[in-house]
Amino acid sequence: MKRMTYLAVAAALAAGTPLLAASASQKSADATRLLREVRLLTHNLNRDAATLETYRLNRTSWQAHAHRLALAKEHINSIGERLANLDAIRGSVELWQREAIDSITPVAGQLAARTEAAIKYLNEHQGRLFVPDYTEHLSAIAGHADQMQESISTHLDLASAQERMDKLRGA
Repeated sequence: MKRMTYLAVAAALAAGTPLLAASASQKSADATRLLREVRLLTHNLNRDAATLETYRLNRTSWQAHAHRLALAKEHINSIGERLANLDAIRGSVELWQREAIDSITPVAGQLAARTEAAIKYLNEHQGRLFVPDYTEHLSAIAGHADQMQESISTHLDLASAQERMDKLRGA
C-alpha cells in the first residue's frame, strides 16, 4: 500500500508536479476563504466597536461596556485564529493574499492590545467610564476596526476584479 502511494507521488512528480500545483492552488483557495471569514468577522467587530464608540457619548452602564468589549474580544480572537492559519500557509499563497495578511496582521495586534487595555481598565475602574484613559481605547478600537475592514475589503475586491478581468481575457 505504501509502495503504491510512493509510486503515485513519483509519477505525479515525473509528470510535472500537478500534485504540488494542486496543493498550492488549494492553499490559495483556503487563504481566500479565510480572508473572507476575516472580512465577515471584521464587519461584526466594526459593529461592536461603533456601539462602544457611542457609549462614550451617553451614560451606559459598565456592564454594557463589559458585554460589548467581551463581544469585540471574541471577534478579535476569531480573527487571530484565522490569521494564524493564514500565516501557516503564507508561503504557498498568491502575492495579493500575502499582502492582505501583511496589512491586517499588525492592525489585529493593535486591536487586541487596545481591547485588552480597555478590559483591564474597566475591571479596575468600573465607575470611571468617561475619562480619556478609557475613551481613547474605545476610539482606537473603532479606528482600528475600520482600518482592518477597509484593508481586507480592498484586497478582496481587487482580487475579485482581477479574476473577472482574467475571465474576460480568456486567461
